[in-house]
Amino acid sequence: MSASVGLVACCVFIAALSHPAAAEDGYRAGAHVSDWNYTVGGGAVAVPNYEGSKHEVARPLPMLGVSWRNAISLSTTEGLKVVMRPLSDKGFFVAGDFNYWQGRQEGVDKHHGDTLRGLGNLSSGAVGKLETGYQYNALSIGVDIARDIGNDRDGTTVTPYAGYKIYQSQKFRLSGKISTTWADDNYMNNLFGITSVQSRNSLYHYTPYTAEAGMKDVRFGLKADYSITQSLSLFALVDVARLLGDAADNPIVKTEGSKEQISGGMGLAYRF
Repeated sequence: MSASVGLVACCVFIAALSHPAAAEDGYRAGAHVSDWNYTVGGGAVAVPNYEGSKHEVARPLPMLGVSWRNAISLSTTEGLKVVMRPLSDKGFFVAGDFNYWQGRQEGVDKHHGDTLRGLGNLSSGAVGKLETGYQYNALSIGVDIARDIGNDRDGTTVTPYAGYKIYQSQKFRLSGKISTTWADDNYMNNLFGITSVQSRNSLYHYTPYTAEAGMKDVRFGLKADYSITQSLSLFALVDVARLLGDAADNPIVKTEGSKEQISGGMGLAYRF
């Protein structure tokens, strides 16, 4: 998985706080919205080396995206996404998207003690997600259901969330988001479980462990955005998660990792 969980979390957080539902402010005010919108930018993030790691690693954060009428978009943060607003109240939306999970390599932590050595690799693959939510003024609430497609994690998660625009002026914006995630048996056991074979092969000889379905984590994030010009903005973000239940109590996290997962980064985005 390398740093993919933390990196994806950052990408999703960026996307969530600039979600198409937030663009409804323009619709409500009757403002003209261009059919086509583009984003080009990038930055850097520090993210956990893998989900449950106590070490962080720096990664680039590319931001490339194109959207049509705030309904169909393709980006490095959300993949391919379709948003529908079936009601007259444009604050309500239903969305579906396909993204990509990078998998997990057992040698990813070789510079920090080979924590995962002997556990085997988890192959990468697509992730499909269905989301529904509502935006009302500064508050947004919603829930998404994600399902792995063709990768070794092979799990399903359900994530309810709430976001809030804490402060907004002509140039500066500050937003926050809190969420919690439930994961099924496959997701939990493939990421956090230890089989008898893995126990024998691991350098640390972990005790065999079965991770069952349950609440996986609770997460809180902040994003600040400053408009340098009408099109160019500087953003900074921080994301703090705490693993829960079997995700926190497994030997990988309990003996060699950390329940607390912290990510942060900054960059520039140009929108036109």
